[in-house]
Amino acid sequence: MPLLPPHWEGMQPRAATMRTSDAERQRVAEFLRDACGDGRLSPEELEERLDQLFSGTTVADITVLVRDLPGGSAVIPRLGRGAVPRLVAAPVPARRRTQSPAVPLGAGLLVVGVIWFGLAALPPLLAVVFAAVMLSVAIAVGILAVAMAPVGLALFGIAWLAQRIFRGAGRTDGWPGYPRMRR
Repeated sequence: MPLLPPHWEGMQPRAATMRTSDAERQRVAEFLRDACGDGRLSPEELEERLDQLFSGTTVADITVLVRDLPGGSAVIPRLGRGAVPRLVAAPVPARRRTQSPAVPLGAGLLVVGVIWFGLAALPPLLAVVFAAVMLSVAIAVGILAVAMAPVGLALFGIAWLAQRIFRGAGRTDGWPGYPRMRR
């Protein structure tokens, strides 16, 4: 059985004998897995600590495993009778890496540059014809996009209206089986 941490000596001798529940050990295991995910523990350290966690049975065993991790004291079970277990703070969600706007802009400029050099290598008359075809295709795509915008808006409006009707939004009494929706 591991020794008590130095700051516990003489303070809470019950920690050496106070047994923990399966739920408390599971909460500590989740905390250790999160610490590994944050890079505070290596996978080898995680496995070692999990083995020690599930082989130990007392509060002192848990304390030894989490005392060097930030927030570890929040998962240590309380020793008082009828005490409410401590709540562990919700993990901070990992930031999603967003792509820099420079990446698509750079890729676009690279494509334009390659096309530019390709056109420069062509004979002048062929380059003018090719550029005219590309310009006409770009104009046609732009006109199609402008023409399709009202259709897209109409479809969006129909979908919104159908959702409002079939979900019963706006009704004060609610329909059976559907919760009331807030406005």
